[in-house]
Order: sequence, then structure tokens, then C-alpha cells
Amino acid sequence: MTTPSDNSIRDAILLKEDGFAGVDATNPKSPSGHAYGIRTSTRLTSDYRQTHRRTAVDVTPQEVMDCIEAAGVSNWVLMGLHGYVGYMPMPRATQDVDIMVPYSQKKKASKAIAARWPMLQMRELSQVVRFMDPNDLDADGKPKPVIDLMLPWSEFQKTILLHHVLVDPASGNRIPTVVAAIVSKYAALVSPYRDADKRDYDSGDMRRIMKANDRQIDREALSSLANQVWAGGGEEIKQFLELALRDQPFPGSR
Repeated sequence: MTTPSDNSIRDAILLKEDGFAGVDATNPKSPSGHAYGIRTSTRLTSDYRQTHRRTAVDVTPQEVMDCIEAAGVSNWVLMGLHGYVGYMPMPRATQDVDIMVPYSQKKKASKAIAARWPMLQMRELSQVVRFMDPNDLDADGKPKPVIDLMLPWSEFQKTILLHHVLVDPASGNRIPTVVAAIVSKYAALVSPYRDADKRDYDSGDMRRIMKANDRQIDREALSSLANQVWAGGGEEIKQFLELALRDQPFPGSR
């Protein structure tokens, strides 16, 4: 039987192996590191599905990344929680896998995913190709999204694909820079179309990322990328950063 102390020892070993600078397994305010964070998030999601959603398709981020790479998709980045989980102090679970690819590789990537998981329902929208699980329904009886193939419809997303993608040395995954992760959360937070309950997650995640990675945040790059979200984004996101560091609440979204 595995004990809590065994889990603590195992996690400490994994953190050390991942080699993420500055990680301290005993400090809940330090960034977890991508390899450790995504492994923990994946395990939590899989455990939940196996326990409470046994008919659901258990798609992991690594499987999706392997799938599109095998199809020859070269320009992509892991987005959503799986992309920025390593910047957070305490990894959490999420339901879907978000991958962003340029429009030029949309067809190749969506075809590969559809072939790998033919049981999922594919829906093409202007900003995303969504793959949903008909065997895992939400409270309204609708299939839950499992994979979102994101498309860079906004200027800041195009810039992320061009200039804000890094390869995590421990996992080999293509992830957004901490600046890109923060601005992506900011864009969702200030969007007038975002559900209020999701904005609560956006706000909390952005605050934790800012506080845990303060010394690694390039303020100039942060402001420049946020200005591509909207004309005043650069100044506002700097205000958000200072509020987060002072443990003060963010102003209401526009």
C-alpha cells in the first residue's frame, strides 16, 4: 500500500529528475515545472475518468502531441492548462487537451486526430476544431470537449506561435513561454464572451502564475504581447501584475 509519505518522496524525486530550476517540493508557491506538472495533471484527470466516467475516452496530452507530430505537423504549441501547468505552484486536473496550430496545418492535424480517435465527434468552428466525446455528457446532456485544435484567429496568438514557443528540456513538449501563458489567461479574463465561472479560473490561474514566476517575467515582452489583445492591454496587464504581487484583487473585467 502506498502511504502519503511514499507519495511525497516520489514527488520529490520526480521534481529533481525534471530539473526545473528553483523547484522546491515543500514550497507550495514555487512553479512545479512542466514535466512534473503535466504528469500530475494527466494522472488526476485519468484517475477521475477511470473512477467516475468509465465510459469516457481517456485522451492524454502526450497522445495528442504524438499524434499530430506523427502526421507531420511541425508548428504547434500545447495550450490551455496543460501548456501552462508547469508555471503554477500546484498542478490541477482539466477535462480537455488544447493544441494550437496555424491555419495552414489545420487540415493535416484535424485529419490525424479524427483518424486516431474515430469515436469522437468533430465540429469545425471558425476559431477551433473541437473533438467531443458522445459517451461523456455534461449536465445539459451535451458531449464534453476532449480535444480542442485551436487556430490563431487573434494577432497575439499568431505572435505566440512565431515567437513564444519553447521546448521543455525534460519532456520535449512544445509549450508557451510564461509571458504567452499569462497573456493567454489575460485575453480570456477580459473577453466579454467568457463565462463568469470560467473567468474565476482565469483570474486565479493568472495570479498564481504571476506570483510564482515574477523574476522570470519579461515586463516589456508581456506588455507588447498584451497590446495585441487590445490597444490598452499592455498597461492594464502591468497593473494586474503589480496587483497580483501585492495580493490585491484584480479590477472587474471590461
